[in-house]
Amino acid sequence: MPLLTTESIRGLPRNGETDPIEYYRRPLVGYLFRERINMGLRMLGDRRWPRALEVGYGAGAVLASLAPAVDELEGIDLDADPTIVTRALAERGMRAELRKGSVYELPYEDARFDLVVSFSVFEHLHEYERGLREVRRVLRANGTFLLGMPAVSRAMTKLFEAIGYNGIDDHHVTTPADVRRRFAQAGFTIERAKNLGLPGRMPALYYTWLLRTL
Repeated sequence: MPLLTTESIRGLPRNGETDPIEYYRRPLVGYLFRERINMGLRMLGDRRWPRALEVGYGAGAVLASLAPAVDELEGIDLDADPTIVTRALAERGMRAELRKGSVYELPYEDARFDLVVSFSVFEHLHEYERGLREVRRVLRANGTFLLGMPAVSRAMTKLFEAIGYNGIDDHHVTTPADVRRRFAQAGFTIERAKNLGLPGRMPALYYTWLLRTL
């Protein structure tokens, strides 16, 4: 699976009010933003996927990494303009079927996808259980859900303020622990889990799960 690099994100424009793509380009902060994604992409390995969906595609960086390993790639985002990403992918010889919409009401039939990927979306959801159920609905039997989300804590608020992102508490409303407690109820089991943190005994900054449908 191709990973995010400074080269792979070059030229991708900011797409929507919540798109953090500019942070991916910064020297130190950019490494952490890219590595939170790459940690999850490594968990997918070298498998090929017939049909995959990204929830929250933003500037299209993750779509560009997924595209070489997916036969039919789709994406949905609440804020991003699909035409911008469609054009950016086409310039790289890639294609994805993109829509605007909510994870609460995914506009896809049951059991459509083999893989669903979502990074840094579920911390924004008050109704995260509803989001989990919708993802489960559109996944096939033995389907895979790669889910990543940041820690939601006072320490993370301070870190976001340090890089110039103020008001994060207004956007991050659900913790990784909240979501994890609802996996089984929503129809998922944890296959693998990884955390991204700083050296030493610092709390994890980012949590990633490779989930399998029950």
